[in-house]
Amino acid sequence: MDQKERLIETFATFPHELMDVVLSNKSFIDINGLSIESYEEAHLYLKNYGYDLDNAVHAEQVRSILSEAKSFIQTYLLEDPEGQTPTLAIPPNVLWEDDPRNFLVMASEKTRSITQRWACAVLRVAHTITHVENDLSKYFFQGIKKQIFARFMTHLNVNNKGEYFIGRGRNQIRLKLFEMKSEKTKESLIMKLLHKKENVTADVFDRVGVRIVTNDKLDVLLVLKYLAENHVVSFANIKPSRTRNNLIDLEKFLDGLVRFKDEDLTGWSEEQVRDYFKPFLTFDKDKAAEQEEQIRENNPYSSTQYTSIQLTARQLITIQDPFSINLAYKFFFPFEIQILDHESFVESRTGRASHDEYKKSQIISVRQRVLENVLRYHARKKWQEVRTV
Repeated sequence: MDQKERLIETFATFPHELMDVVLSNKSFIDINGLSIESYEEAHLYLKNYGYDLDNAVHAEQVRSILSEAKSFIQTYLLEDPEGQTPTLAIPPNVLWEDDPRNFLVMASEKTRSITQRWACAVLRVAHTITHVENDLSKYFFQGIKKQIFARFMTHLNVNNKGEYFIGRGRNQIRLKLFEMKSEKTKESLIMKLLHKKENVTADVFDRVGVRIVTNDKLDVLLVLKYLAENHVVSFANIKPSRTRNNLIDLEKFLDGLVRFKDEDLTGWSEEQVRDYFKPFLTFDKDKAAEQEEQIRENNPYSSTQYTSIQLTARQLITIQDPFSINLAYKFFFPFEIQILDHESFVESRTGRASHDEYKKSQIISVRQRVLENVLRYHARKKWQEVRTV
């Protein structure tokens, strides 16, 4: 190697894609290729990633993850939900390859062939599955759910008509519905992670949650008041960046509250109070549009037609070590609280905010992210074929 070649190799040759992740705030799964030149280098890469393929257990775990990644793509991403692009197929040489080192080498091809693009697509999903598989909280999940839900269950009661209430006596609030959010399926968690920039399970905040549906918007505020005053939720541990409200105009409500206190309330019924507050609870058109824009910025896949108050709280969980009575683990775990009135809940089930629409948007986005370069390859090939006709 002459002096020029040595200097170029030392100072002018960089793994641009990987540098982009470090210096440009880009997600690892959005890079277009790797920089692994040999089978031996791939082996070392995986060892440093956390899997030593000389260990039979590790080797089987990685093969299983690769297989699951291909199955996920085949189940959810090959077909275009909008029907605008042809249904894809994983090439046989990618589909039947089960050595992760070969996948890493294929994903590093400089020619950006169709094989290279598909190898990258499979590795994007495999990387995401690895985070799901190795999330520590999954081993404690049942205990986590039990402790979070217990906070709410002690405040819920039902009368002989089957009606649900939160609280008792004068402070009880009749509910239309109380739901404990079931655990996300593994596939749902993978899908969610694939459209998150961070792409790690620690950033999924709604694996545990509750939904409280009230009769009207005023009761939504009364439920919030009850949760705070009875310390059902530690508002000190609310995650501010995850708070969303496109249901109630708080500023307008506070103005109404001041006026309400100045009223002569002699002889007022509870129904009159509810009628009084109705005009003070709804967003004006311009402010509603502003709230929707904020929601769209925070979560582009969430329907802005889904009107609710949504909070992410964190609860300090205590898990006893199964092998030592003197050792316990403490950690904060996030959970989601959704509170909405019955009218908004019905709209969420039947209107534009339906869960099916949300899922469709999510799949479209994930398909584009995972298979972007594959789709570009086919689009260019089709254009070339048209030109030659």
